[in-house]
Amino acid sequence: MTSAAPGPALARAIGIMRRTIDVALVLVFGFMVLSVVTEVIGRYTGIKISHAVESATFAQIWMTAIGSSVALRIGAMFALDTLTRRVNRTWARVLSVVIALLNLSLIAVMIYGGLILTEQGFRQISPVLQIPMWTIFLSIPVGMTLLSIEVVLQVVERWHDPFPGDQEELA
Repeated sequence: MTSAAPGPALARAIGIMRRTIDVALVLVFGFMVLSVVTEVIGRYTGIKISHAVESATFAQIWMTAIGSSVALRIGAMFALDTLTRRVNRTWARVLSVVIALLNLSLIAVMIYGGLILTEQGFRQISPVLQIPMWTIFLSIPVGMTLLSIEVVLQVVERWHDPFPGDQEELA
């Protein structure tokens, strides 16, 4: 057994996870669009479709929660890079780990709060769809767990160049 064997298996698992998230986002977004279009058509035709708005809202909540990990992965998250552009590779690595640890701390708080909210959701039912609210509140711990995985992967994948991009010249 070689030590390189887990590398490809882990990379394959990460790839599968990322593709699954991407497909889930497309499906949830498509569902949300269909719900909104259905509601708009119902509004103009006089057909009352009350569940369309609530289901679109719940789809948007799930899309936002799990979409945060994709936004981080593709570099669509807001970042201040004034300091990171001016440090050497060693300090950039240290900063990337410190930033990741701070992010993971906040994410841990979000997961904890999401679990508390999910637990409360076992006793609540949505007003229109009459579904348990835990199914919606679960989006917070799930989304934040996916985000935490991407935070760690970002540090690992960018270890050789923690803060890629054009480096600014000091004036």
